[in-house]
Amino acid sequence: MAGTTVQKRTHARPAATYPRKRATKACHTCRFRRTKCDNARPSCSSCVRLGADCLYAQADPSTFDPASLAILQRMDELEALIRSKEADMLPVIETSPSEPQTDLCSDPNMPRKHSLIHIEAVLKWPVFEEKEFPARHYPGPFAEDEHALSESANLPISVNVDLPCAESLLQSYFDNVHIFNPILEEEAVREYMKMVCFNGVGWDAMSCLLLLIYAHGSIATPFSNHLDGSSPTTFHHSPAIRQAETYFLAAQKRMGMLLCGSRVIDAQCFFLAGAYLVATLRPVEGWRMFVQALACCQGFLINHPDRTGTEGEWSPKQRIYWTCFKSELELRLELNLPQKSDWDLTYPTFFPTPPNELRTKDEAAWYYYLAEIALRRLGNRILSHLYQSDMASTHESSIEYAVADFEEQMDSWLRSLPEMLALDIPDLQDTEHEALRFILSGHFLDCQEMMYWYFVENAVHYGRIPSATAETYVRKGLRVCVERIQQNRKGFYYRHHGTWLMLRSCARSAFVLLAALRRPELASMLPGDWEESIIDVARMLEFWKDECRDVQEKYEILDALFGVWRGPVYP
Repeated sequence: MAGTTVQKRTHARPAATYPRKRATKACHTCRFRRTKCDNARPSCSSCVRLGADCLYAQADPSTFDPASLAILQRMDELEALIRSKEADMLPVIETSPSEPQTDLCSDPNMPRKHSLIHIEAVLKWPVFEEKEFPARHYPGPFAEDEHALSESANLPISVNVDLPCAESLLQSYFDNVHIFNPILEEEAVREYMKMVCFNGVGWDAMSCLLLLIYAHGSIATPFSNHLDGSSPTTFHHSPAIRQAETYFLAAQKRMGMLLCGSRVIDAQCFFLAGAYLVATLRPVEGWRMFVQALACCQGFLINHPDRTGTEGEWSPKQRIYWTCFKSELELRLELNLPQKSDWDLTYPTFFPTPPNELRTKDEAAWYYYLAEIALRRLGNRILSHLYQSDMASTHESSIEYAVADFEEQMDSWLRSLPEMLALDIPDLQDTEHEALRFILSGHFLDCQEMMYWYFVENAVHYGRIPSATAETYVRKGLRVCVERIQQNRKGFYYRHHGTWLMLRSCARSAFVLLAALRRPELASMLPGDWEESIIDVARMLEFWKDECRDVQEKYEILDALFGVWRGPVYP
C-alpha cells in the first residue's frame, strides 16, 4: 500500500502452538503494565488513577485454540496500551507571553465544534460556495421507477427450494458473505436447512433466517470475479435479483414476530436483512434494520448485565452485538441523520470470542473480524478525541500531538496483523484472502482520513497552514484521498455490504482533491496521480448512477466540477 513503510517480515512464526500464559486474577491493564493489581471491583486503584477501563477476564482462555488465544491476547494488550497512553495524552502546553500562539480554531469565521466527514460537508466548503449544492442527499433507489424491485407482480418464484438448490445458495453465502461477518454457526445453519427442506418453509425465525441467507446467496459473487460483474441495469433484470427479492420479501413477512424478541437469531435476521438492503444500495432501509438488530442486542445486556455465563452461551451474542454495532455506526455517520445521538461513539468493551476450535478456512476470517473490530475502536477514539471535543478551545500544537500519538497506535495495529492479512507486504501472492485485505485496507484509510481531516479542512477553508507539521499532515491527508481511490479500484464494480459506503468515500476523496485544486497554495501539494484518480471515480459513479439517486447526484456534481477544469471526463 502506497505511503506505508514496507518491511519484509523475517521473524519465524511458531509452527505448532503458542505458549500458554499463566492464569492470573489481575485486570488487563495491570497485567500489561506488569504492576500489582489490588483486584478492587468494579475498578482497581491503578485503573482509577490512570482513568482507564478496568476489565477482568470473564472466561477461561485455556478453552480456546492456540491461534485464537494468541490474537485475543495481542488485541487486549494493544487496547490496554492505548487506554493507558490516552490517560496521559495532551499535556498543558505552556508558552511565554511574548511567544505568539498560532491557533486556527480561534478564527471567528469557524464556528464549528467538530468537523463532519461526509460529502455534503465538503460541498458546503467556501471554495464551492458559488455552486449552491443541495444541503442534503437522497440516499435511496429510484422509488418511482416502474421496474422497482419491490413489485411482487414481477416476482413469481417460489420460496420452497429443494436440497441441492438450498445447498448451493447456502455455500454461496458462506463463501462470499459470511467471511466478512462470521455471526452464524455453519453446522447449525446446515441442520436448519435440512429441516426446512424436508418440512417446508414455515413462519418461524429459523425459516426467516434461511430465506435471508438464500437472498444473499442468490446475488453474492466471488471477489475475484468483480471485474466481470454486470451493470446495475442488467443486474436489476436478471433472474438472480428476482430470486433474491422473492426470498427477501418472504423473509420480511416473517419479521413482525421478531420485533419483541431479544434472541440471537432475532438479531441475526435483522442484521442479514440490513446487509442485503445495503448491498442493493438501499442504505436508509438497511440502517433501520441495523437499528432493530442492535435493539435486540441491547436485550442481551439487560438479561445478563454482568455478562456472566458459559463461553458457548455468550460468544454468539458477542459476535452479533459487535457486528450490529459497527454496521449501524458506519451507516449512521455517513447518512448524517438528524438526531442527537450522531456522535454517540461508545463501543462495547469486550472482544467477540472465537469458537473453541477453528478450522483452517475459518482462521483467516476470525483474524480479519477481530482486526476490523480493533480498527473500529481506534477510529472511534480518533473521532471522539479530535472532533467531538470543543475544538475552539484546543491549541493547534495539542492537536498535532494527538495525531502523532494516533499514528503510533495505527502503526501498532498494522504490525499486529498476521502475515495472511498483512497490508505492508508488497506483491503478497495470496489471492484466497484478497477480499479480507481489501476491506481492512479501506478501514485503515478511513482512520488516516479521520486523523488528517482537521488539517486538510482548515487549509482549504483559509488557504494557510500554520506550521511545518501541519503542512505534513495536509500532504498526508491529500495523499490518503488518492490512496483510497487507488486501493478501491479493484472493488469499484463489486456488489457487497460496503459498496454504498465505498462509493461515498471515494467520491468524497475526489471532491476534497477538487477543493484543494481551487486553492492555488494547495494545488502544488496534490499528489502526482490525483487527476487519474478523479477520472476513475467518475467512471465508477457512472457505472452505479442508475441504481441510486444519491450516486447519480454525486456523479453529476463531479462531472460538472471536473469538466469545468479539464473538459469532458471521458476522452
